[in-house]
Amino acid sequence: MRKLLLGKSRGSVESFITIIPQVFIFLIMFQLVFMQFDVMKDSNLSQGELAKIAIEGGEGNYNYYPLIGGGSLLVVNHKQSNKKVIAVAVDESTNN
Repeated sequence: MRKLLLGKSRGSVESFITIIPQVFIFLIMFQLVFMQFDVMKDSNLSQGELAKIAIEGGEGNYNYYPLIGGGSLLVVNHKQSNKKVIAVAVDESTNN
């Protein structure tokens, strides 16, 4: 049985030519998914940090836009991996 399996395991050039593009496409898709996950992670961390600043107060690297009727809009805008990451939070405190 072992000789039968080993004897039939030889491939041909045609099968090799069809496997190479599939492996190449798989690797490209894996890289794209990993890059998208990295951008989403950074966006979520930025949003959480900005929300914490809006709730507790404090200093940070954000833009401050006053709102009509009180409060302010806090916006963080930066680039990572050629992707724009934006986080937005509303600060409703009357001190602004």
